[in-house]
Amino acid sequence: MSKLTRSVWAEVSLDNIAYNVRQFTEYIGPNCELMAVVKANGYGHGALETAYTMIANGTNWLAVALPEEAVRLRRGGITAPILVLGAVGADELDVCVAADLVVTVFEPHIARLLSKAAVDQQKTAKVHIKVDTGMGRLGLLPEDFADLAELVRILPGLEIQGVFTHFAQAEQDDLEYTKWQWERFQKVRQDLQARGIAIPYTHAANTAATLFFPESHLDLVRVGLGIYGMYPDRRRPLDLRPAMNLKTKVAFVKRVPAGSAVSYNSTYVTDKETSIAVLPIGYADGLSRGLSNKGKVLLKETLCPIVGTITMDHTLIDVGDMPVSIGDEVILLGTDGTHHIHAHDWADLLGTINYEITSRLSSRVERVYK
Repeated sequence: MSKLTRSVWAEVSLDNIAYNVRQFTEYIGPNCELMAVVKANGYGHGALETAYTMIANGTNWLAVALPEEAVRLRRGGITAPILVLGAVGADELDVCVAADLVVTVFEPHIARLLSKAAVDQQKTAKVHIKVDTGMGRLGLLPEDFADLAELVRILPGLEIQGVFTHFAQAEQDDLEYTKWQWERFQKVRQDLQARGIAIPYTHAANTAATLFFPESHLDLVRVGLGIYGMYPDRRRPLDLRPAMNLKTKVAFVKRVPAGSAVSYNSTYVTDKETSIAVLPIGYADGLSRGLSNKGKVLLKETLCPIVGTITMDHTLIDVGDMPVSIGDEVILLGTDGTHHIHAHDWADLLGTINYEITSRLSSRVERVYK
């Protein structure tokens, strides 16, 4: 469905994304490259549409989680280097080689299979090897890392282009754990140098480390949420602009007496005569049920509470005595007058993080680019 036939849409500002990219490129300086993370459909903003803007404004690299995400970018005409950050299965390696994707490797068996795929296609597959310095997720432990690097170096058809790690707590005020991870990564780099293994790119910094731990910038930084105008916490070392506004229109409005129960399980009962407006957006669009009786929306520069349980396709708001008509625009994320609703506001109410908010917006929500 499109905006023309369904009144739910997300406005994505390409101008703001371009501005944010320029903010980061200036911040990291000329000796460090910017890798824009566009996984999960660009954190809900649209990977292909935003990638063009990022590249045009100074992004050197793109990163995704899955090979299929990268293939969609290639089919869309993106030629920039793309790093697949996640684990790549054996049956996906041929596609990675054919699409000239940079593959994350941390397991000898996959390295050998990738080598075979590259040789079979008479190509060279670029590899970034991941070390687990304390995230506890993907990657080899530092003590096991050098053996894999040696293997990849001698396997035909492979080129070690990068070595990287990922910080687990870089958004925290206390950087003790991050610095411990950093020290472990530094030892890995020193060991590789001692073995004569040249690595063109070493990288560690995500958005949080890019902002709060600048000594970790190295050869490139991996910035995801920051490019979309979101911050890891309440600190604001850079002026970033939110790239998404989420909007809908009033589908129905009615006057109800005091004591009226609304929505499933009657979790909200009016304490006086009021008007209830129905919005054609629900949890199937990505509006979490957790915002039931908690969240607010903006209507005519006024904050109106979400009342009752959010349903699959509809949400109810209490608009009081305000004159409201079918078709009036409602802002769920964005600015209206002096009021703002940001993804982190919803995240605070839900006990989660701001980029889960935008990433969970479903394909039923049309993205409109400006």
